[in-house]
Amino acid sequence: MKVAAADLGATSGRIVVVDIGAAGPTVSDVTRFRNGARLGPDGLWEWPIEELYEEVMSGLQQAREMGAQSWGIDSWGVDYGVVLPGAPLGERVGPVVSHRDPRHAAGMSLFEGRLPWEQLYAIGGIQRMDINTVYQLAAESPSRVVEGSVVLLIPDLISYWATGILASDVTDASTSGMVDVSTRQWSPRVIDALGLPRSAFLSLQEPGIIRGASLHPRLGGLPLIGVGTHDTASAFVGTPIGDRDEALILSLGTWALIGAEVVGRIPSDHAREHNLTHELGVDGTVRFLGNVTGMWLLEECRRAWAATDGAEPSIADLVGAAAQRPAFAALFDVDDPELERPGQNPHTIGQHVIGSNDVAGWSLDRGAVVRAILESLVIRLAHRAREVEEVLGAPRATLHVVGGATRIPMLMQWLADAMGKNVVAGPVEATALGNALVQWQAVGVIGDLAEGRALVSGMPEIRTYEPAGDASAWDAAAARLKG
Repeated sequence: MKVAAADLGATSGRIVVVDIGAAGPTVSDVTRFRNGARLGPDGLWEWPIEELYEEVMSGLQQAREMGAQSWGIDSWGVDYGVVLPGAPLGERVGPVVSHRDPRHAAGMSLFEGRLPWEQLYAIGGIQRMDINTVYQLAAESPSRVVEGSVVLLIPDLISYWATGILASDVTDASTSGMVDVSTRQWSPRVIDALGLPRSAFLSLQEPGIIRGASLHPRLGGLPLIGVGTHDTASAFVGTPIGDRDEALILSLGTWALIGAEVVGRIPSDHAREHNLTHELGVDGTVRFLGNVTGMWLLEECRRAWAATDGAEPSIADLVGAAAQRPAFAALFDVDDPELERPGQNPHTIGQHVIGSNDVAGWSLDRGAVVRAILESLVIRLAHRAREVEEVLGAPRATLHVVGGATRIPMLMQWLADAMGKNVVAGPVEATALGNALVQWQAVGVIGDLAEGRALVSGMPEIRTYEPAGDASAWDAAAARLKG
């Protein structure tokens, strides 16, 4: 059975057709397109949501012509639109603001004056970041969320426009900081602390529900299935783990999410001290994670270089140049708050670099920049992995890495070396595969997700990297960065 998966990322989007096939899943590209926040007329960084919607509809039309029998959508988390369902076409109220807009930092202090951080964490277990939906809503002045309006996160907003069906998925909603991890529903206490009407937040659905037929004329009634609409939820589903108690998972894209799939875990003081997050997953699971800035800074540098070159330099060429540069010559904290906002480039990163060598003028050396980004990312990921394992009470033997970065063998080997773990890299399209697996389970093509993961584990692209170097060099670099 062929299904269509719409996967929206913060820097790009894609529509693919996934076929279960006799030899395992196959993924066929339909269309890929760029994405990115833009500075709007009100001075806010906004998503081009109508353009994204049209890209998705166009891609789904092609997917249907290729034989897709249903579709599901996932995207990055935390960002939302506000609609008036009674208005024509579910009129959108105001922009869909990017989580990277600077105004959200003010929302954190405003909200925590009403509900202290320790109490908020005990409810939802979501790590403290000013991008969280709860802080975005607190920063709105005046608020667009009034009686009669509905808050929809990105995938549910696009789904609503396509089908006319109002629904909210629990996996994406849980990234907001507003969902009670115990009930898997919106927390009335958090909504009340925001001073917003509870009616604006729909009862949350678990993935695997057939939502209904598409109304868009180009889709011919193609049915929408509610999947894990947060892209990391779908990526975890598409990760070929056998024993969840023995594996860490790293979804490495614009953001890097590293942690474990667990069942029944509730927030603890120990987890809060490490600022670890409890995102809700498919089949009642919890994604117990640390959030790290991922490939965002490399993509920002590629954008800057494209402005000079007229075209983005290839990842392969940049990684090849990085391989020729000395190890640990320049390091920085990839999670520095000053590097979160749009518009980063080698110069802005260079202001945060420490190095054992003279790094003056380093921003002109693309290989040095890329090596610094990737090495600094590995150091941060290794640190977050240790924090996750500490709270879980035991180390995990294997790190599964999924996403486009698995195409960089040097990076995968560095992760194996720095963490002292076997790294199982792939599949690249874990998010689309996880999206498809939930669709197949919903209609009975597969019995459960374990069966689906077993199919994914046989895909030829998956590769294992064993530790080949001395982790002490990575530990020394981490200590230098910390000091």
